Amino acid sequence: MQRRFIHTRRRRRLGHVRASLQSRFPAHISNMIFKRHEPRLSFHLHIVETTVATAVQQCYQTAVPFKAAIFLTINLLAQGCSLLWWRTPNASHPPPPPPRAISIEREFQRVLALDDEAMQQIAHWLEESRKLRKTDQSLAADLGRQTRHRLAQVRKSYEAFLKRHPNHDKARAAFASFLGCLRDDRGALTQWNRALLSDDKNAAAWNNLATHYGSLALENGRSEYIKQSLNAYTQAIRCAPKQPLYHNNLAVALGLSQFKKEAAAQFQVSPSQLPELALQHFQKAHDLAPHDFIYAADLAEAYLPIQPLPKQEALAAWEQARKLTEDPRQIQWIELQLAFLEIEDEQYDRAENHLKNVTDPTFQSYKQKVIAAIQAARTRKPVTP
Repeated sequence: MQRRFIHTRRRRRLGHVRASLQSRFPAHISNMIFKRHEPRLSFHLHIVETTVATAVQQCYQTAVPFKAAIFLTINLLAQGCSLLWWRTPNASHPPPPPPRAISIEREFQRVLALDDEAMQQIAHWLEESRKLRKTDQSLAADLGRQTRHRLAQVRKSYEAFLKRHPNHDKARAAFASFLGCLRDDRGALTQWNRALLSDDKNAAAWNNLATHYGSLALENGRSEYIKQSLNAYTQAIRCAPKQPLYHNNLAVALGLSQFKKEAAAQFQVSPSQLPELALQHFQKAHDLAPHDFIYAADLAEAYLPIQPLPKQEALAAWEQARKLTEDPRQIQWIELQLAFLEIEDEQYDRAENHLKNVTDPTFQSYKQKVIAAIQAARTRKPVTP
């Protein structure tokens, strides 16, 4: 709502009225009333001014005592101000959503909760029976039947909901992700494509579709899946350019050797320029989420394939990532990556110093590969990765 212009002299009078209101009501109430009615108040004061001037003139003409004139003036002013209270405007709150929309959303949330609960329960079953399944094959078969039954319940819930609400795009996208976990690739692609037909600005659906196509491409190497994956990531970024995850996902795809040919053709660059293009998207993801360790580490690692190696920029990026670590394992991962960086620069002693700080058992296989690479480089013997 546009506010009306109030003359300066009239603003001073409004200040006196504000003081009067504050003396009669608590400050927060008087301020609220004053701000809401200020344009109307200026109009009422104009009426009061005219009435007061007429009254004073009549007092002088009829020789009414001066005190009576003052009393009359104050009384008229009070009566004019009382015009504020005769009508309270309706609050400009947004209309509440219709009850049907609320019930549909609650129903959808129940389906999502059932999905999450099933996944957590299955993960719990697998963890509890991990050792027993190695020695008892019947237990593995029973667990498989339980898992299939539990997932079938979730699938029926999604299908029933979408049968009642076929235009619910969020439910369709969630169902597609669920089917992807079940390795029902055809069903997942069908649901994502139907969601995008209804809303082609759904960035999350584009991103999930791209990830699914990318996984299929890595499994079977089909060129058309690679193209579909890259295109879907590009669409996700167009729909939500400030979402760091989409930039990071595209950058990861650009760095895959299996995607090199199709990526170079799609983005019209040479294969040697792909690392630079990936670095730009890693940088964008980090800029959009500067306190996220994963994005910072991915950015630092992206310098390694660039030739000539921008070592100082890479070291600075790893130091920035170190500031964001929250787990000792993250620090050891950085030490491992710094060793790779020093090997690339043929600084083998520095690489070995970094490896001394890597003691976590989960990194030992990587550590041994780095040690073998250092030994091979020193003896000029190639090592098979």
